[in-house]
Amino acid sequence: MKKLLHLITLVSIATLLYGDEIDEIVNKINSKRNSTIPKEQILSTPSPMPKVVVIKEKNVTRDKNGTIIIKENKEEFNLTGIINDKANINGQWVKIGDKIGSYTLVDIMDDAVYLKDGNRSKMVFFNKQKDKNIKIILGR
Repeated sequence: MKKLLHLITLVSIATLLYGDEIDEIVNKINSKRNSTIPKEQILSTPSPMPKVVVIKEKNVTRDKNGTIIIKENKEEFNLTGIINDKANINGQWVKIGDKIGSYTLVDIMDDAVYLKDGNRSKMVFFNKQKDKNIKIILGR
């Protein structure tokens, strides 16, 4: 009860001391702003925001608000085997220089392959959780 009484007293004192300043600030906010620029000129000014060009592709959609959503085309790779100078990726045996989707096989290591597509690159390792089979790696 004492705390509530102290709080009410404190708010009352603050209102008495700063009430006029608060009213003045609120009145400034509510007052109409005057501009020297005519309203027609403001409305005819082109938007500084760039225009969005919609490219009709499979990975471009819009949500319910009309916002454009571009889905990144993520290619999945599953490395299941490496023998000599070939790797089994997604069930297909490939060698260095071969294409897998949009990527090119650049290097074959003991437990991974290195894929490159322009500026994008990926390291694909054996999936230890998914593939518990023995992997056979022969000398190169």
